[in-house]
Amino acid sequence: MTVEFRHFDKKIWVCVSDPFDLSQIASAILANLDPEISLQNPTLQTFLSKIHENIKEKKFFLVLDDVWTDHGRDWEQLKASFQSDILGSKILVTTPKESVAEHMESSDVIHLDLLSEEICWLILAQKAFTGRNKDRRENLEDIGREIAKKCKGLPLAAKTLGVLLQDKLLREEWQNVLKSEIWKLDFAQEYIFTPLLLSYYDLPSAIRRCLLYCAIFPKNYEIGKDELVQHWMAQGYLNCNDNLGTELKGEDYFKCLATRSFFQDFTEDADGNVFYCKMHDMVHDFVQFFIKPEFVMEKKILSVGDGKLDLLSKKFRHLRLVIENCSSSPMSIYGTEKLRSLVAVSNVFNKITSEALPNLFSRSKHLRLLEFDSFELDVEEIARDIGNLIHLRYLSLKSCFGIKNLPEAVCELPNLQSLNLRRCHKLKKLPARIGKLINLRYLCTVGCRGLTYYPKGIRNLTSLMRLSNIIMRADHNC
Repeated sequence: MTVEFRHFDKKIWVCVSDPFDLSQIASAILANLDPEISLQNPTLQTFLSKIHENIKEKKFFLVLDDVWTDHGRDWEQLKASFQSDILGSKILVTTPKESVAEHMESSDVIHLDLLSEEICWLILAQKAFTGRNKDRRENLEDIGREIAKKCKGLPLAAKTLGVLLQDKLLREEWQNVLKSEIWKLDFAQEYIFTPLLLSYYDLPSAIRRCLLYCAIFPKNYEIGKDELVQHWMAQGYLNCNDNLGTELKGEDYFKCLATRSFFQDFTEDADGNVFYCKMHDMVHDFVQFFIKPEFVMEKKILSVGDGKLDLLSKKFRHLRLVIENCSSSPMSIYGTEKLRSLVAVSNVFNKITSEALPNLFSRSKHLRLLEFDSFELDVEEIARDIGNLIHLRYLSLKSCFGIKNLPEAVCELPNLQSLNLRRCHKLKKLPARIGKLINLRYLCTVGCRGLTYYPKGIRNLTSLMRLSNIIMRADHNC
């Protein structure tokens, strides 16, 4: 199949990945078509109708990358929105499963072969010998080609091993990689994780812990670098004698993982500073496989009846809740006494029930990180018992509407380091006693259009490292 891209009016690329989420896919497609569009409380049908408006009477080329779902009915609504009277539009789907191609009724199926040993060697060598002279390369090439054979034709394996070998200068070090016992592990062979294992065990133990924590993010999630470092800080992974060096240590850990290909798809500024990244699906699978069963859990709540979650027998440390298709979010969670992280995400702007927050705050006294994304929150319920979370270091209420005044009770969190209020559009006032948060290092109010001033107490935040969306007006009354 030959495609001339200049003939298309619209060119769209979207990573689908797993789990399948039609709303997120439609949202990503619309963002490609119209980056400036802004919708209030959008539904799936809103996304689909806007997509159709943007592509009707246009020739488009759509790439759906890394598709795993092979249930044809899941795609019917999306396919309908791409109906056009203009001939010549194309949809390209990439997938590791042939059944996906069958169920999507593909007109042409192209099977990609594994890379040859020679291509794997070239990829490995490009990474491994960066900045090295010709003599050093010739001294190690024979061992390197043997290592390249173990990549099994996978480009990520070749890239990962090449990065691993960058810092190894001696033949003995390369021989140790070639003869490592890890190659013999059954699960490593089955899951093709051996190159990642070699790179993983080459990390300092403190950085390994930071990598495994990334299991709390779903596949294809765009991870904010600063957000990730703040997560690590909240969990106590960046202990540093120099208080000002904590962020620098987090930056070093991130760079270490990035250079070893555990992160990819970087979004950078003109100076090369990284803002966002993603994890390759294989790396995500590796991290999920490697963590202890009780470390992280992701739970989807599809209906109110599904809202009671019992963790008593499992003792999870980190929990991610995804609330879907509910008019309200019951979130009656039992067994949260050991929970250290709770991330709750709503796909349809749910309202949290009146009994949910008090129950959560009274039971989850070991929480270090709490995040609500796109919920309707009751300020009085927040104020009632949030002071019980004395170990809380990270609080995020991004895109939560209904909050006009952040309650004073938030100022009773003595260890709070990060407060994220991004896109709380109705927020008008921060608590007058905000100066009591002496350990606060990050305050984000980006997108809080109703917030026009900071209280005077903000001058007492002597630990503050970053204040996003600075407002140049002082409150003369507080």
